[in-house]
Parts: sequence; structure tokens; C-alpha cells
Amino acid sequence: MTEALSQIELSKSEIAKLPAPLRRKIQAAFGPADMANGTWMLVGAASAVTARVIDRAIAQIALVASNYAAARSERNIERLLEMIVEDIPRHPVDIELEIENAGMRAEYLAENNLLTAQEVRDRSGLKPRNRSEPASRWKREGKIFAVRKGAIDLYPAFQFVDGSPRPVIKKILAELGDEFTAWQVAFWFQSGNGWLDGEEPRDCLDQVDDVVMAARRLAEPTIG
Repeated sequence: MTEALSQIELSKSEIAKLPAPLRRKIQAAFGPADMANGTWMLVGAASAVTARVIDRAIAQIALVASNYAAARSERNIERLLEMIVEDIPRHPVDIELEIENAGMRAEYLAENNLLTAQEVRDRSGLKPRNRSEPASRWKREGKIFAVRKGAIDLYPAFQFVDGSPRPVIKKILAELGDEFTAWQVAFWFQSGNGWLDGEEPRDCLDQVDDVVMAARRLAEPTIG
């Protein structure tokens, strides 16, 4: 049989008539202002065990409610920001650059051998329970990178050998750091590089020292 709970809502006048020791306990826990302005309710349980469970549950509810309110506020701010930014006039050059970039990405997706997480998993020979593994784990560890097509991560195949990440990829990504987007990294790998005698970095992965140095040069701040 479910243990019944009793709930009694207290008015401000009833709160003022509470015994002094009880009012002092409430003020010590919440402060006089909260006691005067808050909404109070007595909740009773037939056993001390149930009362302790209720006390812990109420504390968690307050924390969850606070976190939810903060998250909702952030979402509202993001929506407002999107509406504001949408109304800001944009220079034609910016639009042209976006169109050009979109075309470059479409060309990259069409011309390169890109692997889904499932294909990376199949080639690795590993059988983790999560089907996005090991690709997503290797990505988190900085061993490989992925470009996005919609909501899907696609992994350039040149990063792998015998189903595993090439060790040199991690070294290169570490040199490039977080300042470059995944798409910028992808375009760098397939662009002619002066530090590699005009060769594309993805074709020079066996020249570990040279290709890592080229990545380091790219990441170095420009002086002058």
C-alpha cells in the first residue's frame, strides 16, 4: 500500500503565528525575506524514512528547476540573437564568399573518398557496442578529423592505414590546433604547399617531419 502524504498550504498570517523556534529555523535556512515573500506548504509523511526521501527529492527538484530555467534563458537569447543577426544587412562580398565556399565543399564531398563512422568501424576490425565508435572516439582524441554533411560526420580515408589512424595525423592536428575549422583542415590537406615543394600534404604523409613542419608553419602567427 502506498504511504499517503499530507500537504497543508500556509498563508502569510499563519506563517507569522508559527512557534518562534520554528520560525528561527526557517529564517536561518532561507533568510527573513524569503520567509516573508515565499509560498510555504507543510508536507507530512507517516515515517521518518519517507520524510527524508521527500526532503532529498525537493532539494533535487529545486536544482533541476534552476538549471532548466538557465538553459531556457540561454535558448531564448540564442533565438533572439538569430533574429537580430538575420536583419543585419550583409555585404555582397560576404554572400559571394559563402557561395564559393559552399561550392568548394560540394566539390570536396563529390571528389574525395570519405568514410562514415560505420565504414571506419568495419575497416578497423573493432566491434564496440556503440556503432559510432571507434571513429568518434578517435576524433575526440585528436587522432583524426571529420567534415560535416548535414548532421553526419565524414572521415577522409587518407587518414587511415590498415583500418587505424595514421600516427602522423595526430601530430599534424596538434600543430594546427583549434584555430582552424574541420573544413579548413580538409582544404589544407589537399592544397599545394610551398613547404612541401608544391605537393599536397595528404600525399606527403610518409614524410612525417616535413609535413608536420608544414602544419607548424601554417599555425605560426603572421609577423609584419
